[in-house]
Amino acid sequence: MISQITTSHERLSQLRDELDATGLTYEVVSVNQSTSPTDLLTDRQRRFMTEALEQGYYDTPRTCSLTDLADVLDVSKSTASVVLHNAEETIVKEFFAESID
Repeated sequence: MISQITTSHERLSQLRDELDATGLTYEVVSVNQSTSPTDLLTDRQRRFMTEALEQGYYDTPRTCSLTDLADVLDVSKSTASVVLHNAEETIVKEFFAESID
């Protein structure tokens, strides 16, 4: 059987450990890393980041506050902050992954 999966490094390692624990024989033919950090985001994170960009949240100077963005997304300010922070963390860590390993 041949399978193709899309997942994070951590989950791929977990899958390897689980397969090894079963004693099954398997062969990894190739592993490809996404070059787009947005591929690592959830749909919700991608939607929030896209809206933040479109509204000017990341402009200098900002043309949209976090409160304004939360209103557009119809969520609380704290929810908008958490979702954006988690997305930003993913993007920054992916960007610098090779330089900090």
